[in-house]
Amino acid sequence: MPTVQITSEVSTEQLLHSVANLPANDLEAFVTKVLTLRAKLKAPSIPNTEVQLLTQINQGLSAQEQARWTQLEQKRQAETLRPEEHQELLKLNDQMEQLNVVRIQALTKLAFIRQISITTLMQNLGIKTPNYA
Repeated sequence: MPTVQITSEVSTEQLLHSVANLPANDLEAFVTKVLTLRAKLKAPSIPNTEVQLLTQINQGLSAQEQARWTQLEQKRQAETLRPEEHQELLKLNDQMEQLNVVRIQALTKLAFIRQISITTLMQNLGIKTPNYA
C-alpha cells in the first residue's frame, strides 16, 4: 500500500480517512489543491498560467451549494418552491452562471495559448457540452 511521508509515514487509507472527516469547504479546497498537484505531476512542464486556467475551468459550486441547488430545483419542478427558496435558487443560478462565464473565458484563453479550437480543447480535457446548450 503506498504511503505519504508527513512527519511520520501514513498509509493512503489513513490519509483518505482523515480527509473524509474534513468540513465540506475544507474538503473542496483540498480537492482543488490535489487536482492542481496531479496536473503538475502529469505534465510537469505545464506553465503556471495554464495551471491557473485549468483550475478556473474545473471550478464549480461547493458540494453543499450543489446539493442545495439540486434540492431547490426539484422543488421548483414539483411547483412546491416557497418565495424565499425561489430567491435562494435564483442566487445559486447567478453563481453558476458567473462560474460558467469564468470557465468559458478560461477555456478561450487556454485554447488561444495552445493554438487549438475551443472544441478541440474541450475534447482533449474531456469536457462535454451541457445538454441545455
